[in-house]
Amino acid sequence: MLNRHPLSAGWTGRLASGGPALPDARLEEFAATVPGSVHADLQAAGIIPDPFDGDNEHALRWIGDADWTFTTTFDSPATGFDRTDLVLEGVDTVARVVLNGQELARTENMHRTYRLPVVLSDTGNVLEVHFTSPRRFGAERRDEYGKRPSAYSDFPPFIRKMACDFGWDWGPDLATSGLWRPVAIENWSTARIASARPIVSIDGETGIVDLVLDVERAGERSDLAVRVAVGDHVVDSELASDADRAVVRVEVPSVERWWPRGLGEQSRYPVAVTLLADGQPLDEWSSRIGFREVVVEQPEDADGDGSAFRLVVNGEPLFVRGVNWIPDNSLVATVTREQYATRVRQATELGANLIRVWGGGCFGTDDFYEECDEQGLLVWQDFLFACAAYPEEGPYAAEIEAEARDNIARIMPHPSLALWNGNNENVWFWFIHDWETVLEGKTWGEKYYFDLLPSLVAELDPQRFYLAGSPYSGARDRQPNDPARGVVHSWIPGDYREYREIAPRFVSEFGFQGPPSRALFDSVVHEADPQPFSPGVGQRQKAVYGTERIEDVLRVHLGIPTDFDEWYWLAELNQARAVGFGIDYFRSLSPWCRGTVVWQLNDCWPVISWSVLDSAGRWKLAAYAMRRAFADRVATVQVVDGQARASFGNEDREAWVGAARVERWTASGRVSEASVDLAVDPHDTQWVDLGPIGLDELVVVTVGDIRATALGGVDLDFPDAPAEFDVEVQPSSGSVSITVRAGSLLRDTCLSVGALDADAHADRNLVTLLPGETETWSITTRHPERFTAESARGVVRTARAATTR
Repeated sequence: MLNRHPLSAGWTGRLASGGPALPDARLEEFAATVPGSVHADLQAAGIIPDPFDGDNEHALRWIGDADWTFTTTFDSPATGFDRTDLVLEGVDTVARVVLNGQELARTENMHRTYRLPVVLSDTGNVLEVHFTSPRRFGAERRDEYGKRPSAYSDFPPFIRKMACDFGWDWGPDLATSGLWRPVAIENWSTARIASARPIVSIDGETGIVDLVLDVERAGERSDLAVRVAVGDHVVDSELASDADRAVVRVEVPSVERWWPRGLGEQSRYPVAVTLLADGQPLDEWSSRIGFREVVVEQPEDADGDGSAFRLVVNGEPLFVRGVNWIPDNSLVATVTREQYATRVRQATELGANLIRVWGGGCFGTDDFYEECDEQGLLVWQDFLFACAAYPEEGPYAAEIEAEARDNIARIMPHPSLALWNGNNENVWFWFIHDWETVLEGKTWGEKYYFDLLPSLVAELDPQRFYLAGSPYSGARDRQPNDPARGVVHSWIPGDYREYREIAPRFVSEFGFQGPPSRALFDSVVHEADPQPFSPGVGQRQKAVYGTERIEDVLRVHLGIPTDFDEWYWLAELNQARAVGFGIDYFRSLSPWCRGTVVWQLNDCWPVISWSVLDSAGRWKLAAYAMRRAFADRVATVQVVDGQARASFGNEDREAWVGAARVERWTASGRVSEASVDLAVDPHDTQWVDLGPIGLDELVVVTVGDIRATALGGVDLDFPDAPAEFDVEVQPSSGSVSITVRAGSLLRDTCLSVGALDADAHADRNLVTLLPGETETWSITTRHPERFTAESARGVVRTARAATTR
């Protein structure tokens, strides 16, 4: 039986070359963690401060410019086997692997597994991994292949490392090194399971698993047996001595289907594969699969001028309410299973049914996909190409194929996996940045997106849909970001109301920037008088003209405050308005538009960014806006050219029948009230014309506990009366209830509970209250004693134009 022995203990690291002008003696040897990274090890050893604090990103740049060596010593874990392998599941990134003084391999790909045959001594085996500076390697390969367009750094196209490790418009430039996934010794004889791929389909109510088994042999070839069990259903098969592959079919009657969250249960079945020789097990592989059908439909419009893009799951049309995922920490090896579980849960709590793993980061860990399986979150998986032209020649192309084969085979058993995507924005950039001219004949990755990757998906995961890129309009010769076709990225240069200038079929990226929770911001920015453009705040803004754009939109809607605390609050509100507006508009186009994927769910460090969760996992105001807009049933009010229209979207399985109350308000009170009848079919939208609306009017539409509001103009046109309200607090163990009774119109009422407890969480926010109405917030907190009527009153905020312009 295959014996696996993890090599996770006893590692030390040392600086090999480069480093600070005044080297620290502790750099000669420090404790190292595997899986881990050099930044995390140096911080744990007290050699460097927190890389995310203050301006430490720049102060610690030398780490990515240096070479490092990691070493461990171990005894042979077993004897008497035909073969012993050293298995490195993740080497970040450029390294020489040396065992007992003999070089075994050179690695240059963070995203694949290396399996190296070895001969071990009984005791005292010394394993060394010598890392080369990723920046130096990237520069050398750039010069060798010829510089190519790249959005944020020259290096990502030339090194198979997380592109965002070299900085992005939301991420730091840390360029770490290390063994970021497990290392192990495996001993085996006769044969082992090289890969097992369950190709799952459904015929009526019968689930079908075609288990494709690839084996690697050692020693004398012999006949083998294969046993495949799916739940209680077992099939035995034979593998002749001249064969290295078997396909075993298992049929499971009356299967329970796996559904995305909100549509049904996440039913899964255990799969166990055993490889045997003479009745004795040689190796085992296990997983859990789900029976479901995910179809991507792209029907052409009747006039031939457009084509839809929509997902159908188990025969039911799905309006995709998605989020884009970036690495959850720039030091990605530090992310735990618990952290993945929390983020996936937060995504589902916010109403998401799909998560897109973006191509500038890394493939998810098995833990990540397991959590998506368990919690019912569909996965859109990018291959790892983003915002750059990639070479296709030399050993680079072979690395791409090995990386893709590894990860397709590893990820494809997961029922949450819905589709593969070739790249992020590269085909689009070829069009809009005139790469045909700029590249002067150099390759840019075209053969990967249109040849290699689709052929590998067809070979290894034939049940999954492959999309050539995001955005993409369905054909290589079409402008990729055509709203009438396929998927688009909607990045507008000005006011978020410009979303209305297009009517897309599916939006896979859109969003707006806002700051992190104030507690997180204050923990890393150490300025006595922070201002939007002061150096410490600027260190938290990685997008060119990012803060300028925030202020451009503030200037139009709310005004730009001179007081930084008010600026911070309105910047948070501004982001929430933009995210909510975008989702509302795109959903109002359903069934023409069948998906929105917000950029982005999470952050990798404390930063002003497009995320709705900051890097501490705290909800921004934008998260509350997204949750409201991602509900199964939504009401929105769209104002165009002085005319108001209400839309009612229904993604529930049942028709939505009822009545909506429509009110008009000015700052001085209610102007009118009316009722409109609703009858909205499943997966459909009903529109109701509300007539002209004045700049100083507010429309309020209420259906049960669903409420939508819209101003005829902007906040600057609406002179809110002073906020009048009463507050009642009822504390209990671990939570507090706060009830607000409105004495006046309170627009977008929020409780900024982080001011009283940084980790407190409010169950709701952005609640518009009419005079006389009450709303009760439930606050989870470890410090309920901090919440009194007086202190709670101080954290109640409402939307209104800036008071300190």
